[in-house]
Amino acid sequence: MIERRKLLKVGASGIVASVAAPFVGRTGWAAAPAHTLKLTFADTQSHPLYDVLKRFSEDVSKRTSGAVEIQVFSIGQLGSGTNILTGLQTGIIDFCAHTSGFIDTIFPKFQVVDLPFLFSDSESAERLLDGPTGAKLLDMLPSKGIYGLGYGHWGWRVVSTIDRKVPEPSDMKGLKIRVQPGAIFAATFRALAASPVAIDLTEVYLALSQRVIDAVETPMISLAATKHDEIVNTINMTNQVYNVGVMMASKAKFDALPKDAQEAIRAASINLTKDWRTTIAARSDEVAQRYKAKGMAIVEVNREDYRKATESVYPQFKDIIGADLYDAVLKEAGHG
Repeated sequence: MIERRKLLKVGASGIVASVAAPFVGRTGWAAAPAHTLKLTFADTQSHPLYDVLKRFSEDVSKRTSGAVEIQVFSIGQLGSGTNILTGLQTGIIDFCAHTSGFIDTIFPKFQVVDLPFLFSDSESAERLLDGPTGAKLLDMLPSKGIYGLGYGHWGWRVVSTIDRKVPEPSDMKGLKIRVQPGAIFAATFRALAASPVAIDLTEVYLALSQRVIDAVETPMISLAATKHDEIVNTINMTNQVYNVGVMMASKAKFDALPKDAQEAIRAASINLTKDWRTTIAARSDEVAQRYKAKGMAIVEVNREDYRKATESVYPQFKDIIGADLYDAVLKEAGHG
């Protein structure tokens, strides 16, 4: 792990914990909000999800006539990616939008959506998430002190490297790559003979610049938000994971809200899902075009051979996920 005191030496182009004031959404507001709540998410304020969450905050304020004020914080302001979930469980944080890779650490069954090369396209992923299986996953979260309010999308995870093209699975051998903390991510890249390293997002810029790691596996859109595109110059279009995002609430804090406020937040969460997905899709296309125009190498890979090379990961997690859920997801995803 990169020492935080070293991270703070990074200049303006690096990623450090944001000290900007949180966004506060108020529309049609009452004399003073009766409930002021904190929402944080697992990325920087440069990420397009920040604007999506501001619109969610405004929607909640409008639906409650200003009685509920939601302040939006970015990663680092209320804790690291891992600490965000701990804060949600204890009630220190009221809401968060986070990735499945971090949810996996407290709720291992969620790893089912992060099985490598599970989904062939966004439509099949969203059909599963919006159906009974997706609802079943969210219904399991209250046992961890969390409510799942809805799904979003962080983008397809790709492998971005410093100088290295990996069109074939064999090209991954020895690659030092940052992964999310969920065990399934490390297992996937070990199956490819790479060297996975779990590093918090706020520390990745320095790790790349000092060549502690050679690559990151994040959605392409995150490269722009975190300025990792200042260091990496090759994007390998592996699309190994449809990176599920989840809007979550602290169960204790949510239960303490009036019923009408709860209903307003749940209704706003339905709008959030559509806004989140469409915004990320549009902005991902914009980033891809910008990178191509910039001359960054965009490498198509042999996804079928990658899929075969990571098949050994599946049985490792079947018992952890549970056979019934595992079998249902693979069937719905059309994964042979």
